[in-house]
Amino acid sequence: MTETTLGAVVQAAALTNAATAQTHAARVGAKAANLGRLLAAGHRVPAFAVVSKDACARILAPVAGPIADLLATLDHTDPTSLRAVSAAIRALITARTFPDDIHAELDAALDVLVEPGPRSTARAVHTVAPPADAQHGNAGVEHSATSLGSEGGSSETSETRVSVVGSACRVRLAVRSSVSGEDSATDSFAGQLDTLLNVAPEGVAPAVLDVLASAYSERSLFYRAHRGLDNATIDCAVLIQVLVDSAVSGVVFSCNPQTGDPTEAVVSAALGLGEGVVAGTVECDTFFVDNASHTITSRVIADKQSRVVAGSGSGTTIEQLADTVAAAALTDVQVLELTATATGVAETFGAPQDIEWAYDDDGTLFLLQARPVTATGARETIFDNVNVAESYPGMSSPLTFSILRAAYEQVFRACHRDFGATDTIVERNAASLYPYLVGTAHGRIYYNISNWYRLFLQIPGMEFAIEGWEAALNIENRYQRPAAPKRGIARGRMYLLRLRVIAIIAFGWLRLRRRLRAFFVELAAFTADLDRRLAPETPERERDPHALLEWMERCLHELVPAYSVQIFNDFIAQQMFHVVGLLLEREGLGETEAITLRNELFCGEEGVDSVDPVRSALALTATVGDDAGLRELFEGPLAAPQVWKALAQNGFTDFRAACLRHIALFGDRTVDELKLETDPLGEHPERLVPMLRNYLRGGQNIDHMAAREKLIRRAAEDTAATVFRGKLGRRMVFRFALARAREHVKQRENMRLGRSRSFGLVKRVFREYGRQMHATGLLEQPRDIFWLTYEEIAALTRGTAVDTNVARIVATRKHDHEVWHAEELPSRIITSGIAATTINNPSFDHPSPAVASGAVLRGIGCAPGRVEAPALVLTTPDPDVVIDGQILVASTTDPGWVFLMVAAGGLVSEKGSVLSHTAIIGRELGIPTVVGVAGVTRRVSSGDTLILDGKAGTATIVQEEGL
Repeated sequence: MTETTLGAVVQAAALTNAATAQTHAARVGAKAANLGRLLAAGHRVPAFAVVSKDACARILAPVAGPIADLLATLDHTDPTSLRAVSAAIRALITARTFPDDIHAELDAALDVLVEPGPRSTARAVHTVAPPADAQHGNAGVEHSATSLGSEGGSSETSETRVSVVGSACRVRLAVRSSVSGEDSATDSFAGQLDTLLNVAPEGVAPAVLDVLASAYSERSLFYRAHRGLDNATIDCAVLIQVLVDSAVSGVVFSCNPQTGDPTEAVVSAALGLGEGVVAGTVECDTFFVDNASHTITSRVIADKQSRVVAGSGSGTTIEQLADTVAAAALTDVQVLELTATATGVAETFGAPQDIEWAYDDDGTLFLLQARPVTATGARETIFDNVNVAESYPGMSSPLTFSILRAAYEQVFRACHRDFGATDTIVERNAASLYPYLVGTAHGRIYYNISNWYRLFLQIPGMEFAIEGWEAALNIENRYQRPAAPKRGIARGRMYLLRLRVIAIIAFGWLRLRRRLRAFFVELAAFTADLDRRLAPETPERERDPHALLEWMERCLHELVPAYSVQIFNDFIAQQMFHVVGLLLEREGLGETEAITLRNELFCGEEGVDSVDPVRSALALTATVGDDAGLRELFEGPLAAPQVWKALAQNGFTDFRAACLRHIALFGDRTVDELKLETDPLGEHPERLVPMLRNYLRGGQNIDHMAAREKLIRRAAEDTAATVFRGKLGRRMVFRFALARAREHVKQRENMRLGRSRSFGLVKRVFREYGRQMHATGLLEQPRDIFWLTYEEIAALTRGTAVDTNVARIVATRKHDHEVWHAEELPSRIITSGIAATTINNPSFDHPSPAVASGAVLRGIGCAPGRVEAPALVLTTPDPDVVIDGQILVASTTDPGWVFLMVAAGGLVSEKGSVLSHTAIIGRELGIPTVVGVAGVTRRVSSGDTLILDGKAGTATIVQEEGL
C-alpha cells in the first residue's frame, strides 16, 4: 500500500481531501477524520496512521459471535454484570492475532512514522497548505512543499521535524481509539476508551488490541447504554500517532465550555504531556480570552508542582518537580495563538471546537486532536446595580426602563465611535450589544456588566482603562490585564494600539469643551421647541400623539447622542481620579491613606452647578428667616399645601414669585428625578415648603459649608506638597492629573443637571401623551401611561400593537409591582441562557442579623468629617420628611437627595462609589459621607445613635433606640 491508499492501514495524507471527508469518517472514525481536516486546513499535526474500522472488524471477526452472546446477557444497571461481561470480552480480544496482510501494512506504516529525520527518529508532523480562505490561526507557519498524491486529487504538503518522546532509536507513539460517533457534538466519549501513551513501535499491535478491548470496558458499555447507543455495533478504528515531547500541553475551547458563550475562549495548560490536563492529575493554568478583541480577560495561575512525563518503559508517570513553578505555563502570545487557532478551526469546521495541543521545547505548536465542544452550558450574563441604583433606586416603571434602554443604546453607540470604534465594530454590535447595556429584574434596573466589559474590549488597546472604570463604579474586579509582551512584533503592536487610543482620547479632550457647550445649545433648542408645541395657542396637530412620537424619536436620535460627550468626560474623570490615587500610593502612602487624601483634595470645588439648586433654596430660606411674617407662616402649624396657598396672599407675592423662579430653574431636580413617573416640582410646588422648613430649622448656611470644605482642601494640598517635596517631575505630573480630575469631576456634575433637565422634557411629553390616551379611552388614568413601554406606546399609535387591551396590560403590571415591592433583590444577578429563567426565580437578599451596640460598619469614606447623631433610615425618599441634623441611612441616593443632605448631619448608603453624585456633593457641602456599607438599612434602625466618620469610612452604632 502507498501512504495515500485507503487500505487496512490508512496514512495521514489520504485523509486530507475535503470532498471525501464523510467517507473518511466512515472508514477511520471521527477522531482520525478530524485530524485529516486539520491537515487540510494547514495545521501542524504529529504524523499518524490509522488501522481502519474494516481492518479492526476483520481482527475481531473470529470472536464476534461470542462477543454478541456476552452482550446479550448484559444488564448495564448491574455493576456485577458490567464487570463480568467486560472482562470476558477483553480476554477474547487481547488473545487475538492480526491477519498477515494487516500486520504487514501496520509494519510498513510504522516504518514511515519512525523514518529518521535531522532532529529525531520520527517524521513527526505533516501539514497541508490550506486554501487561502482557510488559513485561520496559522500566522507564522512556514510550509516547504513536497508533492504527495492523495485520493481524489493531489495537494501540497510539508514536513516539520520535531522533538519526540524516545531516543534516536526508540521513537514512542500514542495509540488511541477513533470510533463512529466519538468526538461528535452530542457524544464526546471523553475518557470512555483507552489511550495508550509512550508505546514502542514493537508494542503497537498489542496496544491496538488493548484499545479495541477498551471499547467494551465497564465504563464504555455503561456510557453507551446510558446514552441510548447500541453496544452491539461498535465500529472502532485505531489511531497511531507520534508522541510529541511536549514542554507544555493542554486543551483550548473556542467557546466557553461551561456557558457556551462563543465570544469567550478558554485555555487550560499544564507542564509536560497533556494527559495531566485531560485526566485532571496535575496543576493547570486557565486563561479566558475575548474572541472579538483577542484580549486575555482573566487568568488563574496555579503553583505547578508536578507534570506528566513518559515512563522509563511504557506508559506515563507523574513527576514531582524539584521546585514549584509559580509562573504561567504559557506566554500571552501563546495563549492568543491557541485561541486564534481554535476559533479558526471552529469556523472551518462549522462548530465550536475542543482542541488538544502541545508546545515542544522550541515553542512550536502542534494540534493533537479536535472535536466539537459537547454539552455546553448556556451563556452567562452578569447584571449589577451597584452604580445604576444611584440614579434609579428601588423600582422603576416600564416606561422609565424602556426609555433608559433606548437612551443607553444611542449614547453608547455614539460614545463607542468617540473612543475609536470603527464602522465595522459599530455595525457588528448594533443589534447585540448597544441595545442591551441595561436590564431589568422585578422592576429594578441593572447594568448588564457582561456587555460593559465587551464594550471596552471591542476597541483594541482600551483594556488598560477597565481597572479605573471598575474602581470608579466600585464594582467587583473581574478583569486582569494580560502581561505586556516582552519583545518582538507583539510588543510593538501593543504600543501602537496604546498610542492610537491615547491619540483618540487627546483629540477628544481638545474638543470636549466645545462639545459640552454644544449639548446645552441642543438642549435649549429642544426645550424651546417643546415649549412652543405645548403652548395653548399652538395648533393641536403640533402636539397630537404622532407629533409627540416624532419629537421623542428626534430626541433619541439627536439630543441623546449629543449627551455622549458626558460619557467621554466621565471616562477622563474616572481615569484621572484613579491616576491621582495611584500617584499618591507610589510615593509610599498606604492605600487607605492615599484614598483619604485624594478625597480631601476634591473638597471645596467651585463652579459645581449641581450645588446651585441648594444655594437657591438656602437663599429662599434666608428670606424666610429675615421676614417675620414669612417666618411665622413657615414655623406655624399649617400643612404644606396650606402654606403654599397662603403665599398667594398679599404681602407674600414677591417671595412666591422667587419660589416660582426657583421651580422654573431647578424644578427638574427632585428625588428620583430620572424616573419618568416622578413628578417635577412644578406639578407639586407645595413640596418646596418642607424643604425650606428643614433648612430654617437647621440653620444651614452654604457659605459656612463651603468655607469648611476649603479648609480641608488647603490642608490636603499642603500634605500633598510635602509628599512630593523635592520631586519636581513627579509633582508636575501629579498637579496636572489633579487639575484634570477636578475639572472633569466638576463637569460630570454639571452635565448631570443637564441630564435632569433633558428628562424633564421627556416627562412633559409623556404626561401630555397620557392625557390624550386617557381622553380616547385607552387609559383609565393619564398616569397609567407609565405602565406601558415606549415601544408599546409607539405600536399603539402606529397600528403595530399585538395586544391593544391596554387596561389588561396596566392591571397586570400594577399587580406585579405590588408583589415585587416586598422583595429584596440582590445587587448582582448572574443568569445562564435565557435571562428570564433566573430573573423569575432570583436569589433574594435576606435580612442581616441584628447588630449589637458598638458594632462598626465599614464602607468607603467619601467626604471627611465626624458626627454623632441619631439615624434616620429612609428606604424610600420622602420630600416631606422632617430632617434636623440626623444621619441619613439609605440603600442608595440619587442627585435629588441633595436637598435632603443639606439638612442632615451626615449620610451613609449601601451603594455608591468615590465618584458617585452622593460622594461629590457630600464633599462640596461638607457633609460626612460614607458609601458602600453593605446591609446598613437592615442593620440600623431610625433613632439608633451613630458615629459617622467620613474619613475612615465607618459607621459605629453607639446606642440602639430604646436601650
